[in-house]
Amino acid sequence: MVTWLGSDGYGVGRPVDLRSVAPAGAAWAAALAAPLLPPWAAWSLGALAGSAAVLVFLLARAPTEALALTAAAALACAGTVAVVAGVQVHRVADGAARAAVEAGEVEFTAVVSGDPRARAGVPRPGRAEWVIRARATRVDGRAAADPVVLLASGDDWAGLLPGQSLTARGGFTAAEDDPFLGALVLVRGPPREVAPPDRWQGFAGGVRAGLREAAAGLTEPERGLLPALIVGDTSGVDARVAEDFRATGMTHLLTVSGANLAILTGVVVALGRLVRAPPWWTVAGGAVMIWLFVLVCRPEPSVVRAAFMGSLALLALATGRAHMALGALGVTVVGVLFAAPALASSYGFALSVLATAGIVLLVPRWTREWSASLPAVVAEALAVAVAAHLAVSPVVVTLSGEVSWVAVPANVLAAPVVAAVTVLGSAVTALAAVAPGAAAVLAVVPGWGVAWIAAVAGAGARVPYGALPWRPDLAGALLLAALAVALVVSRGRARRLLAAGAVAVLVLAAAARCLPGGWPPRDWAVAACDVGQGSAFVLSVAPGSAVVADAGQHPEAVDACLERLGVREVPLLVLSHDHADHVDGVPGVLRHRRVDRALVPPGFDAAPVGGLLAGAGVERLGAERGAALRVGPWTLRVLWPPPGYRGSVNDGSVVVRADSPHLSVLLPGDVEEEAQRGMLALGEPLAAAVLAVPHHGSAAQVPEFLEATGARIALTSVGADNPYGHPAPFTQSVLRRMGALDLRTDLAGDIAVVGSGEGPTALVRGPDRAGARRRSVGRGMLVVCLHPPRSRSSSATRSSSSTGPSPPSWRPSAPRTRRWTCTTSSPPRWVRTPWWRSPPRRCSATAGWSCCAPPRTWSRTWPRR
Repeated sequence: MVTWLGSDGYGVGRPVDLRSVAPAGAAWAAALAAPLLPPWAAWSLGALAGSAAVLVFLLARAPTEALALTAAAALACAGTVAVVAGVQVHRVADGAARAAVEAGEVEFTAVVSGDPRARAGVPRPGRAEWVIRARATRVDGRAAADPVVLLASGDDWAGLLPGQSLTARGGFTAAEDDPFLGALVLVRGPPREVAPPDRWQGFAGGVRAGLREAAAGLTEPERGLLPALIVGDTSGVDARVAEDFRATGMTHLLTVSGANLAILTGVVVALGRLVRAPPWWTVAGGAVMIWLFVLVCRPEPSVVRAAFMGSLALLALATGRAHMALGALGVTVVGVLFAAPALASSYGFALSVLATAGIVLLVPRWTREWSASLPAVVAEALAVAVAAHLAVSPVVVTLSGEVSWVAVPANVLAAPVVAAVTVLGSAVTALAAVAPGAAAVLAVVPGWGVAWIAAVAGAGARVPYGALPWRPDLAGALLLAALAVALVVSRGRARRLLAAGAVAVLVLAAAARCLPGGWPPRDWAVAACDVGQGSAFVLSVAPGSAVVADAGQHPEAVDACLERLGVREVPLLVLSHDHADHVDGVPGVLRHRRVDRALVPPGFDAAPVGGLLAGAGVERLGAERGAALRVGPWTLRVLWPPPGYRGSVNDGSVVVRADSPHLSVLLPGDVEEEAQRGMLALGEPLAAAVLAVPHHGSAAQVPEFLEATGARIALTSVGADNPYGHPAPFTQSVLRRMGALDLRTDLAGDIAVVGSGEGPTALVRGPDRAGARRRSVGRGMLVVCLHPPRSRSSSATRSSSSTGPSPPSWRPSAPRTRRWTCTTSSPPRWVRTPWWRSPPRRCSATAGWSCCAPPRTWSRTWPRR
């Protein structure tokens, strides 16, 4: 049975004390609102709330005295936190770090406050490798005390420890999204005048290093996971393993949380009682454990929350008072936000608080109810997993845009070994400080448990459709929260019906994605992935197998697209050139897939991604003009670059023409005017039915090159609201003049092309609402059936075969007051209407792809001007 003896204990049968909920909520709201107000407004709000609290307290009379006192406490907490937050924001705004934003590159001195973290993505020259939180103490000769984030490169930065002071030069940039942060600093060169850390930070760094050395003898992934599970050191965790934990809702195990501290303090308290130590000795031992835990694991948001609650639990133990977990949680929220109001906007802190609240409120009742039909140990483990998952889902969905149904069973399967791994791993950590050799031998034991946890995460991540899409905005979060509350408060038959309905919806949603009518459409030949500002195209070879041309910038985006297409094998990966928006997503292609060969530009093996492919055992083929490769039904011919070409990186892109019995595709990478004129001069066979528009539709195009392709469908891979102005109006006008159907991934999402004897047909999935900063042309997930010129549909729903331009590339000037809607006139036309008007009906679906009937007899097609 899971035993909770420490900071997160809930105690079956204890009454629920809700008095601290209102003060905690008021303090949280004040901490969020204060940075949005001018300093005088925040201070005025604090003074007003404090005065109101005093007034309510003085006027309190029975029988409403308890309610009045609660209201007074809420007002007092809100006012105090508002004042503290306002003071901190004002101090940062007037600090030396903000003043240096316009000063260019300056010299500064800072004290490191967090371990260096590797930046996501593929390392490359000129790109910062490390993200380091620090506190600037002097900027450009001016004294300071401003929190900053350092973006640095080089091995000299990797070994820094919290508490070390350093001097360096860098350019300061305003952190617009974080009012509590002084600046982002792009550091130039290595750190200078690096001072050693203080005694305790040096001790903590040595403990973490000792655990890494003790785990070095384990195999992967246990070697990197053991330090992550014990002290939160994720530096050795493989990206694929981290993605498995994220997909199965087990990331909390990698970011040391309250559960770890609860287990360790529980062990200390149990040992104290076993040896019949005086209560104060037991409390002192627990306090030392909490202090060591925060020191070694670093004061992350979840650790701070757990440490504060644990301290309250020890105080209750010392004074002989009953420990009310929910009351302690409320006091913890107020205390933490008073000390660090910036945590009010921290997802980690919010998830920690919500998970604890769910466990405290729901687990006792559910354990009692479910124990009637399940073994007690199973009932409790299941109740903990379900309660925590329900509580955090509304926040998680805003981050991921999906609801995972494998998270609960995965956490239940991992739970039995988490406590053992925590205790044994902590013992290894302590032993490594005095006997490293013995610690390396003992590390094998918790390594077995870590292997089980990794196996559970890996198996859960490979479950087809283990996560279903959900709206990642406020409306989606509120809807999910309402469903969770309805499931919690309902009883008896109502709860069973609601639970059955939820299961039915999940089953039907998963089935809808698996049916032939789902995405991708049957017999698809080419797909353009919506990977943001980047390029990733896919050529279908066989069921589950495809050629991938470029990989975009974000591994998660291309991995998700390939998952939607059902691609498990990549016989050939084509990389046009070594730019981040084309190759940094390669780890996503390699994730859970076999990649046989890679066609790369000359000299690519020296690039960081070339080393990544070599490490994955992928055979690399240098692209040579005139070379031909046969992959399934496709014949790929390299048209560019010629031998010895010395142009720009963009103009040196590998250009490939792919031909199959029913379709031809031209993949030109990012070639611009020089390379396009070169191919025209060489008389290369450019004609193709489908064109991947070069360089995301930039203005650097030769019209004769585009016209020489004779493309009927033009696919532009581009990110929404990108700062480059892609696609350029000039390029779009050329494509329209050609009569090509111009489709963009920022407006259409994933695009699939089906080839047939009658000509190609384009079908789009709709923009992925889960993507950050993406905006669709309509509301919800649009599912559209598009036909290029001269192509007729045999569907029962009549399709327009007229040639039409792409949807408008411009955006409404005020997104909050205007949105795209589609009128019900025939043929349809795109208009801008005020937000307050009721939108007309539209062709839509919740997931997958289908041709659905619009209000009248026409199908959705880009309109004729």
